[in-house]
Amino acid sequence: MTPWLVWVAFVAAINLFVFVAIRGTWGRLVPVLAIVSLVGVVVGDAVGGRAGLELLRIGDFHPLTASVVAQLAMAATVLLGALAPAAPED
Repeated sequence: MTPWLVWVAFVAAINLFVFVAIRGTWGRLVPVLAIVSLVGVVVGDAVGGRAGLELLRIGDFHPLTASVVAQLAMAATVLLGALAPAAPED
């Protein structure tokens, strides 16, 4: 179980840094994106395991599907954040 946790944390951090680097801005949304990246990696690994996608596998971990799902989840979070109504200014 411990190597799986290490892989999850490592892949989530790499995906977060790549996403923020491509996006080009560190904003208030980064802590939320970190959580979304962790959840996306866990869900992506589970999807890769259940679907039997063996494109790239390290032990029982599926980093390719985990990365794809994490990136999609972070993109969806940023898009939903952009659609949210602006806070009223005083």
